[in-house]
Amino acid sequence: MKIKLIKVRTKKDIRNFIRLPYELYKDTPQWIPPLNSTIKSVIIKGAPVMSGGREFFLVMDGPQPVARLGVYVNRNVVKHGNKVGSFTLFESQNDIYVADLLFHAADNWFKKMDMESYIGTDSPTNGDDYKAILIKNFDDPPFINMNYNHPYYRELLEELGFSMNGHLACFKYNFGKPIPEKIVRLIELAKKRYGYEVISPNMKNLEKVARDLKRVMENSIPDEWVGVRPPSYEEMLQIVKDMKKFADPELVAIAYHGDEPIGFAASIPNYNEILKELRGRIYPFGWLKLFLKKKNIKSFRAFTVFVVKKFQGKGVSFAMHYHIGMNALRKGYVMAEGGIIGFENKKSFQDALGAGGELYKEYATFEKKL
Repeated sequence: MKIKLIKVRTKKDIRNFIRLPYELYKDTPQWIPPLNSTIKSVIIKGAPVMSGGREFFLVMDGPQPVARLGVYVNRNVVKHGNKVGSFTLFESQNDIYVADLLFHAADNWFKKMDMESYIGTDSPTNGDDYKAILIKNFDDPPFINMNYNHPYYRELLEELGFSMNGHLACFKYNFGKPIPEKIVRLIELAKKRYGYEVISPNMKNLEKVARDLKRVMENSIPDEWVGVRPPSYEEMLQIVKDMKKFADPELVAIAYHGDEPIGFAASIPNYNEILKELRGRIYPFGWLKLFLKKKNIKSFRAFTVFVVKKFQGKGVSFAMHYHIGMNALRKGYVMAEGGIIGFENKKSFQDALGAGGELYKEYATFEKKL
C-alpha cells in the first residue's frame, strides 16, 4: 500500500482520525477511550485556543490510518510576543517514517504562520486533556482528562528534533492514611491568623460563582505565564455550568477573606472508571450509564488551584485541599490524583509531597525550533 499524508477534510477523514487510537491501543488495557464527540468538535469547530488558526493531518497506509496530528496557533500567546505554536492529538505507529511525514507537514504549516517554534502535546480545549506526553508509569490507567500514550512516543519526538520543554508530575493520594493532627492544627491556625474561610460553592447561584472564580484568576496568574489569561465572564459562566453537570460541588472549594474571593481549588470525579465501558460514545445511552454509575466512582482528580498573590504562602491551598479531602472521605472516595505540577515549581511540588502525595506519574512537553 502507498503511504500518504492528507489534510483532514471529509467526514471519512474525521472518522479515520478518531478511530486510529482504537487500533493503536487495542491490546493496551490501560488506555481509556476519550469522548469522540470532543475530538470531532475541535476538528470541525475549533476551540478558543485555536484562535490563530488550526489544521489536522493524517498519514494513511491505503485505507488504514497510521498517524495523526493537530496543529494550531493561539492568538493570545502570539500577541504577547511569543511566536510559538502548539501541536495536539498526536498518535502514531512506532515508525519514524510516518511520524516524520506528520511533523514535516507541521514544520511547513508553522513556518507559513510565521512561528519560530512549536510545543506539545498541548490541549485542544485549553484543559489537561491530551496535555503532555506520558514518560513514566505506563502500568496505571490515566485519571480523567489525563493523557496516555505508548512508551515509544518520547523516542520518536526526540529523533525528529524535539527537546524536552517541560517536566511535569502527578501525585497519588491514598485516603486510607489519616492526615497528621499537626497539619490540621496548622491549617486552622492559618485560617484564624489571616482571617479567611473555605466553603464549597453554592451551585444555585452560578453567576456569583463564575464572577468569584474569574476574580481569583485575575489576581493570581503570574506575569511570567505569557499567554495564560483568565476566561471572559461568559466563558467562565459556561465552565461553571459544565461543572454543575459533571463535577461534585463538594469536591470544589472557594476561600474567602470576608466577601473577597482569594482562592479556589477544583476536583472532578474520575469518570475514567466508567468511560472505558462507553468506548468513546456518549450517545445514545452513554449519558444514562454515566449518571447511573456516577455514585459508584471511588476516586477523583484535583486538577487546578489558584490563590491570589497577596494570600499566597498563607496556607490557603492547604486549607482548600483539606476541605475537599474531608468531603471526599465522608462521601466514600478512597483515592485521588493531584497535578499536573512542573518539577521547576518547587513550592507546589513540596506542598504536594507534604500533603501526603506520592509521585507516581511523569509527563513532558516537547519543543521543536524552526
